[in-house]
Amino acid sequence: MKKALLIAAAVMFVASPLFAQVLPPVGYIGIYADAARASNTVCPAQYGQCQAWIYCLPSVRGLQAAEFAVSFPATIVTLATNQNPLITVALGSLPAGMSIAFGETTCQRDWVWTHNLVLMSLAAVPARIDIIAHPGTLPVPTFQFASCLPGYPIEPCIYLTPLYLCQPGPLGVQDKNWGAIKSLF
Repeated sequence: MKKALLIAAAVMFVASPLFAQVLPPVGYIGIYADAARASNTVCPAQYGQCQAWIYCLPSVRGLQAAEFAVSFPATIVTLATNQNPLITVALGSLPAGMSIAFGETTCQRDWVWTHNLVLMSLAAVPARIDIIAHPGTLPVPTFQFASCLPGYPIEPCIYLTPLYLCQPGPLGVQDKNWGAIKSLF
C-alpha cells in the first residue's frame, strides 16, 4: 500500500508541470463576451444588455500593471463598469485611456480580468469593441504591461481579440502557438 501511494505521489509530481500553464514571452490583452473567455461574439437585441470582459495574460515575467484604452461603437452604452478588486490603482477611464496597477504583493501569473462591463445595445448592428492605444503613454500612444521584475519594467503586449457585436468573429489565436501545436501531431 505504501509503495502504491509513493508511486501515485511520484506520478502526480512529475505530471503536474505538464498541466501547468506555460506563459508566453509577450503578454496578451483581449475582450470577451464571458468570464470563461470562450466567446468573443455577442448580439444583444435592441436595448438589450450584454457583458464584456477585459482579460490579460501575463508574459513569463508576470503582470503588475497595464495601460490601454477601449473603443466603443456609437451603438453601445456602458451601464456599469466593475473593476477587479485586486487592482489598487486605477487612473483614467476606459474610453479616454486606463492605467491600472495590481497590489504590490499580487503579481499576476495567469489570465486575469481587469474590467467587467455591462453594456446596452441601442441597435443590433454589426460592430466591434476594441482595445486601442492609451493616448497618454509616452513616447507614443500604445497599450502595454508592466512586469513584476524589480522596478516594474514596461513591456509590449499583443492585442488578441476584440468583442464582435452581431457578427461572427474568430476567437483570437496566436499563429506560431497554433503551428507549434500542429507540429506535435
